[in-house]
Amino acid sequence: MLFWELAETCEAHMTRRNSSRTLLAVAASMAVLSFSAYGQERERPSPPVPAFRPSPNDTLISPEVSPDRQITLRLYAPNAKAVRVRGEWITGSAEMMKGVELQRADDGVWSASVGPVAPGVYRYSFLVDGMRVADPRNPAASQSLRFVQSMVAVPGLDYQDVREVPHGSVASVWYHSKALGTLRRMHVYTPPGYDADNKRYPVFYLLHGAGDSDHSWSTVGHAGFILDNLIAAGRARPMIVVMPAGHTTKTFVFGDPKGLDTALFEKDFLEDVMPLVESRYRVRAGRQHRAIAGLSMGGMQTLNIALTNLSKFAYIGVFSSGLFAQFREPFEKRHAAQLDNAQAKKGLKVFWFATGKQDFLLRETHATVEMLKRHGFSPDYRETGGAHSWENWRDYLNEFAPKLFR
Repeated sequence: MLFWELAETCEAHMTRRNSSRTLLAVAASMAVLSFSAYGQERERPSPPVPAFRPSPNDTLISPEVSPDRQITLRLYAPNAKAVRVRGEWITGSAEMMKGVELQRADDGVWSASVGPVAPGVYRYSFLVDGMRVADPRNPAASQSLRFVQSMVAVPGLDYQDVREVPHGSVASVWYHSKALGTLRRMHVYTPPGYDADNKRYPVFYLLHGAGDSDHSWSTVGHAGFILDNLIAAGRARPMIVVMPAGHTTKTFVFGDPKGLDTALFEKDFLEDVMPLVESRYRVRAGRQHRAIAGLSMGGMQTLNIALTNLSKFAYIGVFSSGLFAQFREPFEKRHAAQLDNAQAKKGLKVFWFATGKQDFLLRETHATVEMLKRHGFSPDYRETGGAHSWENWRDYLNEFAPKLFR
C-alpha cells in the first residue's frame, strides 16, 4: 500500500470512530511497511564481480639484465608451439634472422638467457610460431618504418648511458610538407637550458638509415643522451639536433633499388624541414652554424643534399655509407661543376667518413672517398672495427659531434 492510501485510510477511521486504537493500528502498519521496504533495499543482491584469473604473465619480468651483462627474455604464451628471439646483439645477419630458441616451462612461460652482451642499446622481437611480435612486458620500444621493436639497454659505456647530467629534450614534431602534400613527422633535440634562455644555437641535421624512421636516432641511437653527456663533459657545443623521416612512403623493401631513390625526401628536406626548423627554433643563421650527417641510406642522402648545396653546410658526416654504385657515376657527371667549385670548398670545415671493416658498404665508402679526392676534396676517412650496426653508429656520433661548430 502507498503512503497516500494509508493516509486516506487513517482519515476515514478518525472521522467514523475518532478512535485512538485505529490510529495506533494504522501507524503500526506504516512502520511495518517502511521496515519491510528498507529491508528489501538492503537485501538487493550486488552486481556480479568479473572473474579474475591470475596468470604468470601478471608478474613476468622481461627483459632482465644481470650485473654480468646476461639478458634474460621471457614470454607467456601457453598455447605456442615454438618461440624464438631476434636481437641486434647477435652478430651476422643470417644468425640474427634465425634467432635464439626459448624454452617452455610448465606454467606456459618461455625464456632464454643470452650473453654476456657488450654494453649498448639493442632492439629485439619475438617469433611466436613464425609471427613477429614485440615484447608485451617491455614498454621500451623503437619504431622502424613498418614495425615496433622492443629495446633493452646494457649499461657500461659512459658516453651513451643515461647519467646524472643536465638533460635536453626530444620532441615529436608534426608538420605539413608542402613538397609532398602530406603530414610528416620529425624528432628534434634541444639542449639543456634551451627552454630557460633566449640564446640561439647551431643546428645539426641527423639522418637515419633504410628501414628505420625518424624515431630511431633518439631511441636505439640514444642521440639525446649522447649529446647530453658530451655537452656536460664540455666536449661538444650545445646544439639543436633535427632527426627527420628519411622515407617518404612505407613501401620500402630491402634489395629494391627503387627504394633508394631519395629525391622526394631531399625536396621535402630543403623546402619544408629546413625552413620550418629555422623559423620555429632559435637557430643561428649561416653555413658555419649548420651541419648534416647520416648513416647508410641517410649517408647517401647527406651527400646528395650537401654536395649540391655546399653553401648551406660547413660540416658533413657520412656513417657506413657513400654514393651507391648505381648512383655514383651519374651523380658525378651531373654535378661535376659543383664538385669542382673551389670557392664552395673553402667554407667546408669538416668532411668526415667512418665505416666498419666488416660493413657490407665498405666498398661504396672507399669508392666515394676516391671520387671526392678526384674533385679536390680532402675527406677525413676513419675505418673502424665492426659491421653495419648501431653499435658503430652511436660511436660515430660520439666522435663526430665534438668536431662541430668549433
